[in-house]
Amino acid sequence: MTMSKQETTHVIGVHHVGLSARDPAALAAFYHDVLGLQVVGGSTADASAFGATAFLRSQPEEHHDLALVANPAFQHTAFKVGSLAHLRAMYQRVIGRGVPVKMAFNHGVSIAFYFEDPEGHLIEVYWPTGVA
Repeated sequence: MTMSKQETTHVIGVHHVGLSARDPAALAAFYHDVLGLQVVGGSTADASAFGATAFLRSQPEEHHDLALVANPAFQHTAFKVGSLAHLRAMYQRVIGRGVPVKMAFNHGVSIAFYFEDPEGHLIEVYWPTGVA
């Protein structure tokens, strides 16, 4: 799949933020009770390679707006792209600028890769697969 000259590779916008939390479930309860966010998933520390997690959303059409992770190494900001071709092009753009990719995952609901900005903030660029 190739992009036409009219198509540009860009992110659609910030999709979700991943914050570190000592207790993701307790913090998820706070965001639910105070801001009305809906808890849509999560795991215990022993059920995930990322440690304990919780995922929340504010809009029914979104998978999640906020990811809470016990392991601070996975704190991140996620940017969405509009197609698999854009994801591939963005990957090439990142490595073409000499930025090392730390990891890539097929999350089922999305395909993503991760890298750090010059200040060490973890960035995720992903494309939603459309799979529930």
